Amino acid sequence: MRKIVTLVAVGAVAATVAGALFDLIRGASSLASSLAFAFWVAATVCLLLRFAAGTRLAWRRLDLPEGWVFVTAALFLTGAGAAIDALGS
Repeated sequence: MRKIVTLVAVGAVAATVAGALFDLIRGASSLASSLAFAFWVAATVCLLLRFAAGTRLAWRRLDLPEGWVFVTAALFLTGAGAAIDALGS
């Protein structure tokens, strides 16, 4: 459970900073839309990390959590992005 919370927290902080920077630089969309998109990108990164964590080379060299941890974190980040988008509309 601790690894899921850590992944979600790191993804949420990175998504918040990236979404705010995107809105500051581009400014063509609302802040809520930029944040929601950044959360969805963070969820995609979690899903891609799941495949990297499943390789034998990664298991030998790194202390990565199991694949379901990445999928669960991606689900939370996707839900957070959907909630931000719905509340911001």
